[in-house]
Amino acid sequence: MTEETRQPREQIATHIYRRPEGTRAAQAPLYSSAPPLPRRDGAGSVGVRERVVTRHREVQPAAGESYLHRRNQLFSARAKAPTHHELAPRKARTLAQTGVPAIGGQMRVLKRPLPRYNQTPVPVRSGRYTHRSGLLWKVFGIFALLVLVALGSNFALTSSAFRVAQVSVVGTHNDILVRNIQHMGMQGQNIFLIDVVALTQRIDMLPMVASVDLEKQWPNQLQVSVTERTPVLLWQTSHGTYSVDQHGIVIAPADETTGANALMTVVDGRNQGKTAGGKGTVIHPGVQLNAADISFAVAVFAELPQVAGVTNFTLRYVDTKAAVPASGQANMGGQRRFEGYVVESKAGWLAYLGGANDANPLDNRLVELKQILALAQREQLNLATIDLRFGLRPVYTLKQ
Repeated sequence: MTEETRQPREQIATHIYRRPEGTRAAQAPLYSSAPPLPRRDGAGSVGVRERVVTRHREVQPAAGESYLHRRNQLFSARAKAPTHHELAPRKARTLAQTGVPAIGGQMRVLKRPLPRYNQTPVPVRSGRYTHRSGLLWKVFGIFALLVLVALGSNFALTSSAFRVAQVSVVGTHNDILVRNIQHMGMQGQNIFLIDVVALTQRIDMLPMVASVDLEKQWPNQLQVSVTERTPVLLWQTSHGTYSVDQHGIVIAPADETTGANALMTVVDGRNQGKTAGGKGTVIHPGVQLNAADISFAVAVFAELPQVAGVTNFTLRYVDTKAAVPASGQANMGGQRRFEGYVVESKAGWLAYLGGANDANPLDNRLVELKQILALAQREQLNLATIDLRFGLRPVYTLKQ
């Protein structure tokens, strides 16, 4: 067993931190002994609290020996480790090598190989040689790209593989329209140089075409999608009979119109072209007539058989000074210029319907015609003309 020694009495110390002042504060001890605290015993007298500290004699020497042993092992391990650097006098690096004056002491010197020159006086590490070679490769790459673009463009513009070989027309079964489109000179043109907008406008100007859409089908085909105009009646002139759509566009001759036998015919009795009587309008495909007059004629063909019961008739369009008595002038032999539609019955009478711009609606005119025909049948009248242009005051004449 170890012997315990009694240490002298130790008084309780307090930690007092004061900011050091000058040299005297730096030399002051870290701990200061405070006066012993008074205590009172049972008799009321004031005493001093004591603290007894004991230690073993062999504890402190053993700890010191252990510390020295570990330190020696650490130094031995460092001495055995391989070193990759050498210490050389700092003065060995001169002003010419570092650019700064040499100073005393030692410094580490790294062993590095000198750079290779690669058959050029300029070191690679300077960056000049690399920059020049990179610029040359860029110039060469741009030149090669331009050559490829030129060769590709020449092949695309001159090769027969990109020339239009077929033009497909969809949306219509009219052989005449298909032939007209296919013979517009599109075949044989380069598909890159063909003007789609101009060709679309040319096809759209055809009287048979209502709308058109042209698409390229690579590498050498074109597809034309057309919507054909729908005829609503036939317009007969002294130069021929043509089909007309609801907008008044003269489409094509009747023999080139599909389903022309099922259409009603308006006979145009006007002077057309240059004649001895003056100048008129020549009707041909592409000419646009008055759309209101076309709609009025279609309505007459639809309603006249239902309202007036007249089925066997011919509808004419005239523009002349006809012998039509004006309202209130039946006995005066008054005449006036007439322009509009005339219904010519197989019974021999003429009914002047007028035009689409008259104030009297068509239904009223047809009802008046029905009433006059009924009156003539009851009284056995031989009608010559019936003028229905004056609203509720129709005028009719009898044959002599």
